[in-house]
Amino acid sequence: MRPASSFRPAAGFSIVELMVAMVIALVATIVIFQTFAVSEGIKRTSTSGGDAQQNGALALYAISRELRMAGYGINNAALLGCTVRAYDTQHAPPDIKDDDGNDYTLAPAIIEPAGADTEPDEVTVNYGSSDLLSNPAKLMQNMADPTSLYRVNNRYGYTPGDVVIAAEAGNCSLAQITATPDDAGKTDEVHHNTGTYVNAEGVASAVRFNKAGGLGVTYTTDASLYNLGSLPTRNRYRVENNQLVLDSTFGPTKSAVVADNIVQFRVQYGKDDGVDNGTVNGAVYAADDGMVDNYSNTMPAAPTAQDWRRVIAIRMAVVARSALAEKPAVAGGACDTTTAAPTWSGGTLDVSADPNWNCYRYRVFETTIPLRNLIWQQL
Repeated sequence: MRPASSFRPAAGFSIVELMVAMVIALVATIVIFQTFAVSEGIKRTSTSGGDAQQNGALALYAISRELRMAGYGINNAALLGCTVRAYDTQHAPPDIKDDDGNDYTLAPAIIEPAGADTEPDEVTVNYGSSDLLSNPAKLMQNMADPTSLYRVNNRYGYTPGDVVIAAEAGNCSLAQITATPDDAGKTDEVHHNTGTYVNAEGVASAVRFNKAGGLGVTYTTDASLYNLGSLPTRNRYRVENNQLVLDSTFGPTKSAVVADNIVQFRVQYGKDDGVDNGTVNGAVYAADDGMVDNYSNTMPAAPTAQDWRRVIAIRMAVVARSALAEKPAVAGGACDTTTAAPTWSGGTLDVSADPNWNCYRYRVFETTIPLRNLIWQQL
């Protein structure tokens, strides 16, 4: 007799159970993606803010470092504010001029104020590179023509390859030493020819800074020769396309990006001229007391060497922006990430050149740099 078989229903889910599971999975997926979107937004905001912090700090450090050197080797009354004729075979064009096509002014730091509030300022920094800051050499003989050698009272610290400035009555010219002969009767000569020179290590190099036929200026025994070392510095910092750019007149790299996402740059002179313009509170407004009396971006009025000696500090602000624009709080609404323009000690920093400026976060970096080489100046 065959045993009766028991009936077992097939294992599985009903259509209702499957639909309920799908609904739960979809809800969980939506929650996960919403959480991920919020987390990604926070991450993006934090990363952008970190980038702005890093870029701004780097920009401020680079300019501050240069300004601490400003005026080294040129902090002398005969050099401050003089107009410099200069020539460099590695510069294009080789005759070096300022933006207006004139001989450039020699001062530790020269500010070029912006034409509008939305535009950034520019600053040019000048200093020498001599390891030995020797006293200026006095010319002992009038120059017959612009190519005549310099005959000086003291050649100590002057070697072939060094860049020098001859200065007299507010006029200056740049030249490169090519020889300091030790022959009898020539121990007071400093040559500045074209062609090549041999440095102290016996290496021959091409002359960079001497123009064939000279620079069109001669000097008398009232002039002096100042040693700027093997390579002077004339660097300009400016903002272009949201980047801090360094333009070097004499350096090996003529233009380089220092930092990205820099959208505003403000620079001011700190002057010890006894004038109260409302920018320094609680000061004793007395000229030449070693204290800053006011800040402004205007060049000294004359400007004479005395005026430049009274510029004893530079105050500046750098504005860095986050790399990515953030969405408005209300979908489709206006950006509200930043609702008020950033500020610094000098006032408001207008970043509205970009019509979408409200979509970004900003960091302001501000500092004041004492121009120690003017404070410790040679008189």
